[in-house]
Amino acid sequence: MKKKTLMIFFIGYLALPFFLTGCFNFNKSFPEKRFFVLSVKRSEGPLLSKSDAVLRIRRFRASPRFEGKGFVYRKGNLNYASDFYNEFFIPPASMIAEEVEKWLKGSGLFQYVMSSSSPVEPTLELEGVISALYGDYRDTKVPKAVLEIQFFLVRNVSSRPVIVFQKTYHEESLIKGNSPDTLVAGWNLALEHILAKFETNLKDLDLKEGKTS
Repeated sequence: MKKKTLMIFFIGYLALPFFLTGCFNFNKSFPEKRFFVLSVKRSEGPLLSKSDAVLRIRRFRASPRFEGKGFVYRKGNLNYASDFYNEFFIPPASMIAEEVEKWLKGSGLFQYVMSSSSPVEPTLELEGVISALYGDYRDTKVPKAVLEIQFFLVRNVSSRPVIVFQKTYHEESLIKGNSPDTLVAGWNLALEHILAKFETNLKDLDLKEGKTS
């Protein structure tokens, strides 16, 4: 009786790997994680500066709803979803701040445009808040890439910061389909439109004195 029990146990032990292989598919493939960046280009190359103003780009912030790297999709008025498999390469606030710095360097509005880590004393400082960054799929027939940024242009007067310009820019770009690639292209277009409008508004300012011309 003991030999028969041992034999059954031994056969069961040998059959266990085949049983597990049949029950669990270890070769099951999962979606590949993809990383994206935002990138905009001016229609013209860098322009020579016509101002002696020095601008420092301070660290941008994002609403807690959109500060993560995972893409956010709006599916209903109060229904949002985050995408684990498609995300930004770096946090969106830092990435957009880099694009703003690059854009303004080519605007010719400032003598110098520096990052927040520069030790040079600036004439003006720019802050930004990303208040919306999502794909709007509430109407699946008309999906949109949504981006909203609030800019604050600050000048120091006797060590007292004064806001000389502030405005919120909201853009919605129509996109074709629901792929992550088309959504990123839509965000790039929205950011390009926002920066073009922001630059136009800055041209109406006396950047040295912080007054409208």
